[in-house]
Amino acid sequence: MDSELQQLRATWQRQDLRMDGIEALALQAWREPRQQRVRKELRRFGSGQLLWLLAWIGLTAWVAGYWVANRQVPHLLLPGLALHLYGIAAIWISATRALLAVRVQATGPVVQQALRLAQLRRFTALGELALGLPWWWLWLLATQVGLHAALGIDLYAQAPRWFMATLGCGVVAMGASVWLARHGLRRASPGSRIERLLDSLSGCSLSRARTELRQIERFERE
Repeated sequence: MDSELQQLRATWQRQDLRMDGIEALALQAWREPRQQRVRKELRRFGSGQLLWLLAWIGLTAWVAGYWVANRQVPHLLLPGLALHLYGIAAIWISATRALLAVRVQATGPVVQQALRLAQLRRFTALGELALGLPWWWLWLLATQVGLHAALGIDLYAQAPRWFMATLGCGVVAMGASVWLARHGLRRASPGSRIERLLDSLSGCSLSRARTELRQIERFERE
């Protein structure tokens, strides 16, 4: 009788091990394609950032040559310097985004990947704001530099009052945009306003990657 009980226990243990193995294989089969989609979206995002990085390196190098050549003329020097500093900031942001995307793809627990992806999305959103808002007034400086370099047209020399007034309006519009954005976020529901902001500023690739990671994390918790 004891031997029969021992055999029965051994049979059940083997059966449990077999079922555990089947469940692990099923989980792996369900998880792997979603992990691949996460890696695909992150590679797409990282590749886009590298392209932006190369573009900004070229533009920043060209602007550096422009302001050096016009360093004796203040109203040509200052727009060139402003665009040069902006280009350096854009290079740093693009390179950091690409490195963070590689970091998210590193192997590790899903929770750790989700935390890294959240950091990347926040950094991307802040970077978009930092790079986007100055264009309320930076467009005028870019136009000044572009027209002068290509056609020899000096907007400031032709209409200095208009130039300064337009530049001032751009600065005011940038401040108003910041105020309206903060006011809109206060009026939105607390649970969704940050997510909507991150989704709109971080891009579709990171939003899709976040959705896949959340599905994996939710399934593993259950």
